[in-house]
Amino acid sequence: MLRRVGIAGRLLRRWRACRSGMAATEFALVAPVLILLFFGVVESADGLARSRQVDLAVNTLADLASQERKLLTSDADDLFGGVRQIVDDADAPMTIRLVSVINDPDGDPIVHWSRDNEGGEPYAKGADYNALPTATLIDPGSSIIVAEISYSYSSAISKMVIPPINFESTASRWPRRSVRVQLCTTPASCTS
Repeated sequence: MLRRVGIAGRLLRRWRACRSGMAATEFALVAPVLILLFFGVVESADGLARSRQVDLAVNTLADLASQERKLLTSDADDLFGGVRQIVDDADAPMTIRLVSVINDPDGDPIVHWSRDNEGGEPYAKGADYNALPTATLIDPGSSIIVAEISYSYSSAISKMVIPPINFESTASRWPRRSVRVQLCTTPASCTS
């Protein structure tokens, strides 16, 4: 019986001292964590880059529209196409809106005109516009141009795991070359 315990003890000591396969076991435990960390960093960097592109696009849209005296609807459509190229994701759902905001007789901001990338009017003319920061100043008789983008980002790698993330950004600019930017369907047919 002593001999059996001695053999079992030696086998147990040999098993504890044996290090072959230990690296493979450690790798099997650590690899999933490292792979998850790697893809998490890649996904986060891509999402952050898309967010920055949306911010750049909305600022570019507001800046370009505010430089015009009269903006033809076809020119607005061209601006929307350029903004879509800045974001660089042709397949993703994106809503782009351009709004001219003026003050009503009481000094409250209302919609002068609006247009979206579908060719529609997202805000009715004369409707209250409450999306401006409270400190925004609109002089009587003037306007402010507001650009809005809503973009649904879906990762190429983790579509199955993470639902789409919505990025929304807004930028505003005062017109530079006139008091109000007019939206025109033709050069002779503009908003008042």
